[in-house]
Amino acid sequence: MNKKVVLDIWFIMLLISCNSKYPIDLGNGYKLDYDANSYSVMLDSRGIGLISPSIVNYCFDSAYIIAEQKPIDSIFKCTYNNPKYDLKKRNKLFEKSTFRQYWIINKKEKGQYSLDTLTHLAHYSNVHGPYNRAEYLHKRQDLSVPRELKLKE
Repeated sequence: MNKKVVLDIWFIMLLISCNSKYPIDLGNGYKLDYDANSYSVMLDSRGIGLISPSIVNYCFDSAYIIAEQKPIDSIFKCTYNNPKYDLKKRNKLFEKSTFRQYWIINKKEKGQYSLDTLTHLAHYSNVHGPYNRAEYLHKRQDLSVPRELKLKE
């Protein structure tokens, strides 16, 4: 009887784990999904990452996607060569961090790809950011992002 209960529990857990709400369709081929480390990322229709982990807040309509990012690379930068930071300490550091960056994706424009030869980072003409809060609010006005499209406070 114990073996059957364990198997039933395992099967239920398997079904629940397969019933994920991700990826989330954001329209025009854009989606919010998880990367291999279970952090949320913004992807285009080809599965190319436009906003790296971790997106903590987002909103979208037919023309724009706005996102608030807690950038893992910036938060963990001080820990990479420090052996005293194990996974548990990194997770705690991530949770405590208040550092945020903001992004705007204009879905009305077709993104033109370019590569910054100095930093070796990819850029798309319709992806704007990363910005601090003030820069983000200014760029919203420049792009005429509707006021109704708001990130949760």
